[in-house]
Amino acid sequence: MGLFQKWTKAEILKYCPLPFAVCRIITDGEQKAAGLKIEYGNAAMQPYEQDLAKWQELLYPAACLSQEVSRRIYLENMEKLVVLTAFFLEKNVCGVLLRDYTAFVDDLVKSVSAQEIGVFYYRTDTDVMIADRSMQELFGCKNHYDGLLSAFAMKTIDEAYVDLLRVQLQDFPETMRSINVNLKTKSGRFVRFSLNADEDPSETLAIGYLEDISNAPTFAELSERDSLTGLFHGVSAKERIDKMIDDCYEQSRIDALILLDLDGFSLVNRAKGHDGGDEMLKKTAEILKNNFKGKDIIARPGGDQFLIYVSDLNDKRAALQICRTLNRLLTQTIPGNEGEEPIRITASIGVGFAIDNGGNYEKLYRNVEAAMKETKAGGKNGYTLA
Repeated sequence: MGLFQKWTKAEILKYCPLPFAVCRIITDGEQKAAGLKIEYGNAAMQPYEQDLAKWQELLYPAACLSQEVSRRIYLENMEKLVVLTAFFLEKNVCGVLLRDYTAFVDDLVKSVSAQEIGVFYYRTDTDVMIADRSMQELFGCKNHYDGLLSAFAMKTIDEAYVDLLRVQLQDFPETMRSINVNLKTKSGRFVRFSLNADEDPSETLAIGYLEDISNAPTFAELSERDSLTGLFHGVSAKERIDKMIDDCYEQSRIDALILLDLDGFSLVNRAKGHDGGDEMLKKTAEILKNNFKGKDIIARPGGDQFLIYVSDLNDKRAALQICRTLNRLLTQTIPGNEGEEPIRITASIGVGFAIDNGGNYEKLYRNVEAAMKETKAGGKNGYTLA
C-alpha cells in the first residue's frame, strides 16, 4: 500500500476508483479503541461510511500497531461481500480501501448453477456462505449469505451429526485442505458434504458441494461411512462401540480403544496439496483395514485421526503389541518437493481398556485422547496407556 501513502489527499479523492478513506482511531487511557473518526474519503466510500464506524476494533491494529489488516466482511444492509484492507499512515491514522467481492462470487455461482447438486462458496475467515439455488433448496436457506454452522448445519443437520461436521471443520483449512462427509438431515434425508480449499494457502475461499444421496441404493450404509476412506465416521463408530463396551462387561472381555494421530501430516498437505493429503489418509485407512478384521471397529473421527476398537484380547499386553506394530507400519518417508527435505510420517498413539476407563465410550475416548496427546507432547512416534 506504499503507493497510497505517497499520494496527496487531492490525488486520492480524484484518482482512486475504489472506496477509500482515511480514518483516525480514538484511544482510551489503556490504548484501546474507543472511537473512530473518518478524516476524509472519496465519493465511492460514502455509501460505506456508516459501516466503517462499526469496525474500529478491526482498524485499530493498522492505525496504532502498524499492522496491515485485510478482512472479508458481509454487509447485511447492502447485501455485499467486501474485502477491507487497512494500512498504517501515521500514529493512530490508517488508510482504508474496499473492494466489492460480491460480483466475483455471484459469477462463480452462476457458472455452476445448472448443476443438479448444491454448490456453495465458503469464506473461512468470516464464516460466510454463498449458495446457489440447489444449495438453498437442500438446506432451506432464504438468502445467499449466512453463517455455515449457525444458519445451515444447526437448523438442518440431525443433532447426532452436527458434532461430526464440527470436528471435520475444526482443522479446515490449516491442516485439512478438503472435507468429505455423509450427513443426515433433520427431515431424514442423507446428504454428502464436500468442501475443498483453494490451492493457494493464503486464500480463504473454499468451494463446496452438497448432494442429496437419499435415493442412492446404499444411502443407509453411505451415511455411516467417511466418504474419503470408507471407514466408519465418529458418530457411527460411537454407536457400535457403546454396544461393544456393554458386551465387554457382560462377557468379562478385554477390549481396547486405540486412537492415533499422524505426525507430519500438515507438512504433506503443504508440500503435496490436499490431493496428496487425501492420498495419505486413504493409504493409512488401507493399512488399518488390512491389519484388523472381524469384530474390530475402524473409524476416522476427523482430520488425520483414526481409531480402532479391538475386542476379546488374550491379555492387556496384546494391545500394547498392537500399538508397537502400528508405529512400525505407519512410519514412512515421503519425498519432499525439489530442494526440500523428505517428510517423515509417524503416529502418536493413545490406548486404553474399556474395563479400566469408566465403562462408557465418552470417558474411554477422553482418556485415550489425553494419552495420545501425551505421546505427541513427549516426542511423538510412540504410544501411551490411559
